[in-house]
Amino acid sequence: MRQSRVPMIVAALLAVAGQATAATVRGGGSARTDCALVFEIPGANKPALPAVPKSVDCIDGDPSCDDDGLRNGECVFPLQLCVNSTAVADCTADSVDTVVVDHAIDNGEDSRFDVDFQALQSRVNTLGLPSFSSDDCTLDSAITVRLIGPDSSNVMKKNRKIVRVTTDGFTVDGEAHDVDKAKFTCRPEGDRIYLPTNLYTGTFDRIRDQVFAQSCALSGCHDSESHTGDLILLAGAAYGNLVNVTPNNPAAAGAMLDRVTPGDENASYLYLKLTGALPLGYGDPMPLGGDALDPALVEIVRLWIIGDGGILGPAPANGWVAGTDQ
Repeated sequence: MRQSRVPMIVAALLAVAGQATAATVRGGGSARTDCALVFEIPGANKPALPAVPKSVDCIDGDPSCDDDGLRNGECVFPLQLCVNSTAVADCTADSVDTVVVDHAIDNGEDSRFDVDFQALQSRVNTLGLPSFSSDDCTLDSAITVRLIGPDSSNVMKKNRKIVRVTTDGFTVDGEAHDVDKAKFTCRPEGDRIYLPTNLYTGTFDRIRDQVFAQSCALSGCHDSESHTGDLILLAGAAYGNLVNVTPNNPAAAGAMLDRVTPGDENASYLYLKLTGALPLGYGDPMPLGGDALDPALVEIVRLWIIGDGGILGPAPANGWVAGTDQ
């Protein structure tokens, strides 16, 4: 007779000196195959003890669950995946052949592609599957959940990510097909009002997040895989791909435009793209196929290009240009 299901918690959820201890999260699916893969999630707290935690519900900046411990508009959740787990009482693993993280491939077609899932898959790949070792775990990976917003009143809303992993292998009972999910929820702290200076390090950092990350640096557009127009707008690449760089569009290049011409928005191809002020042959307005950018954000881009009267720029990589920090 199969053993009764015995809930397992590897560590009680205690916030000791701001550190959360890891809990084993089985992730759902059949109890007979749960040992093929488990999640190790520091700060797992929902449902609350004495129930068995299955997910993390965190307030931004709470050190017991938010790894960066900052009120900065995002929660960072550390995560490990462990195959052939011995922490599951009613299942005995034999081997694991494949582990696939959903939405981890940047192929230009998956609108739900996430760089966090891509990194998690890379950690899995270093295990060198198939694995026959007990409790064979990846290095720590980070799941970052950004709050939604801010809206026109600078109010942020909760957000979440769901990690879904499919594992195939064998237990002592035979072939195992294990599908596991874990939910990571981030909630705003306090009055939910976040000023730009709470969220970003400067004007260009704000543009990267609110303009490029939301509308441009997407799968199939200006990300690391697609780099449409030979332009990448991801963090770490955006500035060097824009400032004083000639665009690929022949008409724009022939008109002596740069993608960003410091101090002159009317000679900046980026600004003309965002406003739609493009002559025939200069390409389509941006964002392509989506809603027009909020005029307030377009104005932030314009102010950044102009700069701060020589104090910071124009088009500074760091610091706050006047009028862009509210």
